[in-house]
Amino acid sequence: MELKVIPIVQVVIAMLLMALVQHFLPTLNYSDIINPKINLTLITLLVFIAILIGFFAIYSFRKHRTTVNPSKPETSSQVVDSGIYQYSRNPMYLAMLLALLAYAFYLENFLAFLICGLFVWYIGKYQITPEERMLTKLFGPDYDNYKNSVRRWL
Repeated sequence: MELKVIPIVQVVIAMLLMALVQHFLPTLNYSDIINPKINLTLITLLVFIAILIGFFAIYSFRKHRTTVNPSKPETSSQVVDSGIYQYSRNPMYLAMLLALLAYAFYLENFLAFLICGLFVWYIGKYQITPEERMLTKLFGPDYDNYKNSVRRWL
């Protein structure tokens, strides 16, 4: 499998990169452009939605008695296609992205949002693609049908 770094560590790395960008390039700050109340509302909303999506994603996996361990997709026992998984194939990664976006808004630095894009690219290439290959191998047409009917992110 191509995975080298587990997803939660990828989130921590992205957050560290965002903090470094803010530290070394504070002039790219946009705090004068957006009202602080609007920014705080966005942060709160994103964190709340991220927690909610993450909770429902884990709940669905537990309900179907399959693994939530992203580094071992080969131990999956079935295709989870109900609950939040009927809207997104990767709600856990979506929750992580929303949390990163909340942090980018908190930092108020334009470049922090580029790191969110880097996270999407990295997790897509080194996490999601290998997972999907393994799930196709395990579940064949069932997973292919699911993959063709539900979007990756939203």
